Amino acid sequence: MVRLEGFMDIQQLHHDGVSVSEIGRQLNMDGKTVRKYLRQAPRKYERKPKCWKIDPFRAYLRERWELGVVNASRLFVEIQKRGYAGGVTQVRAVVAPWRREGQERAFVRFETAAGEQAQMDWGHFGNWDGKRLYSFALTLCWSRMQYVEFTQRQDVETLLNCMVHAFEFFGGVPATVLTDNMKTVVLDRVDGQPRFHAKMLDFASYYGFVPRVCHPYRAQTKGKIESTIRYIKGSFWPGLSFDSLQELNRQALAWCGEANHRVHATTREIPQVRFAHEGLTALNGQPAYNPSYMCHRQVAKDCLVAYRGNRYSVPHVHAGRAVIVREPLELGILCIFYQQEWIAEHRLSTSRGEMVIDRTHYASLPRKSGLAAFNTPVAIVELTPGPGVGLYYVAPEVEFRPLSDYNAFCEEVAHVASV
Repeated sequence: MVRLEGFMDIQQLHHDGVSVSEIGRQLNMDGKTVRKYLRQAPRKYERKPKCWKIDPFRAYLRERWELGVVNASRLFVEIQKRGYAGGVTQVRAVVAPWRREGQERAFVRFETAAGEQAQMDWGHFGNWDGKRLYSFALTLCWSRMQYVEFTQRQDVETLLNCMVHAFEFFGGVPATVLTDNMKTVVLDRVDGQPRFHAKMLDFASYYGFVPRVCHPYRAQTKGKIESTIRYIKGSFWPGLSFDSLQELNRQALAWCGEANHRVHATTREIPQVRFAHEGLTALNGQPAYNPSYMCHRQVAKDCLVAYRGNRYSVPHVHAGRAVIVREPLELGILCIFYQQEWIAEHRLSTSRGEMVIDRTHYASLPRKSGLAAFNTPVAIVELTPGPGVGLYYVAPEVEFRPLSDYNAFCEEVAHVASV
């Protein structure tokens, strides 16, 4: 066994460039012993860093990342236009550590002033009545007052309708409303900046608040509404029973009243008490925003407008014109307008292939026109379900005349022609 001094001599001679056999001769050791102790010594390798094709583009990628462009495929396309000749794998390898930067374990709690901000979001609560069930929740950040409503849709019209109900529940509007990057709020991002949905911008301008969205992959930005959704699932939802969506929302509204009178775990105060100093912008009797479904349609020659698989009549004077069809949420009716003028209203059909006709729309139509046939209502008969069985249209009743009347008409026409 070699002592420390001998081990250091072996290392020093090897560092000076002395061969293994010469070290053995000088120290009176076997060559195998010298190699053994050389292998036990720590080695420092100075490898020349490898050059990657993506290296010249790292600064550009970081700049775009800071602007919110976090999609590796999109970044790959952008640097390709700048001359990058590598693959997308290198791009993903570069941005992978940057993604972990946003997953920090600690953060500073951010509190807003009274009336400054509200946060909203959706929660999923399984299926009910054959459709998905969602909860809309909106929380005032300062007072922690909350509003909850259940729906079976998440489209922009339903979102705005729920926000109208929340503003009416609070009696006012906050300065800003924060949400995540849902498609009903943000369509996409251009150079890192959100491009808001046109209906959301119109809604925000009507009520006078500023819509804001979280940065991608930063869910903790809206931590207050995330806590509200968890609170609903843990406090309100377990053991709940209901027969209809209306009944569920009545129970949700009653629960909001109870929750808003409990001491909040963070503020240690009652939200309803703090709400007195929230300082929202009051509605002051402002009419509620109309978030109904709206589309443009062309009236056919038979004075019917197609909408959601059915057809609805309008007054015959509007045949061939472009009209606006509105479906107010929760009312079950359909309103039709021509240049801001209300011209027709129908019950909303829940089936498909139905013609919903108002006979008065054809009352003043000349009898010589083929459209006059619609003065006789079209009956729809529903048959017993079975193979090949569905809806069919019953022919309208017509007047029966004897053939002698037609013979007399033909003789008169022949007499006039001969003269």
